[in-house]
Amino acid sequence: MLETRRGTASDGAALLGGLVSGAIGAYAYYSPALRPLAHAFTLWTALLAAVVPGARDGRAIARAIVALVAAVVAFYYGKDVMYGVKYPGMPYEVDLEQLGLWCVLAAVAGVAAGLVFAPVGREDVRGTVSTALAAGLLIGEVVRRSGRADGLGFTVATLLALALVLGRGIRSRKQAVRVVGWTVPMALAGFLLVSAPDVLEQIVLI
Repeated sequence: MLETRRGTASDGAALLGGLVSGAIGAYAYYSPALRPLAHAFTLWTALLAAVVPGARDGRAIARAIVALVAAVVAFYYGKDVMYGVKYPGMPYEVDLEQLGLWCVLAAVAGVAAGLVFAPVGREDVRGTVSTALAAGLLIGEVVRRSGRADGLGFTVATLLALALVLGRGIRSRKQAVRVVGWTVPMALAGFLLVSAPDVLEQIVLI
């Protein structure tokens, strides 16, 4: 019974975390200092690292989907609210087609994310590789945005997210060495993964 209650609380945390991270992303969209975060996967990677690890695969997938879809919905409707605050009286409507597309992409990504982030925190091979891939997503995002003036806010957010991932994933010095060894190939995989949604969006909307 206690385990069930904890699981339910964690499921609620996934929903709440998604809404909060989406709201932060919406705020960042209209903030010159934080705007790079609205166009990066840094927030969402940190979100997944916070709410998914430790759950079994099925539940981890469910949490990841809930968190990411909630983040997308909060981001789009949060942008609506922030637009009204920044430009009072100016009309703004959420693009439901684009919102629907990103919700579908979030659900698909949630399946993969649940499988990737669930083992984070374990000392076995899967846990080590998953931790390296989670870190690789953050590094891949930095590579994807290389050449842009993303500023201090993006850098600090990336370092904090990376610290969260490594803090949750590494349980010993030996594992830390193994994670570092997996980081280079996982950073390449991370770059491909964080670049995929933009490519798919362009293809679908052509």
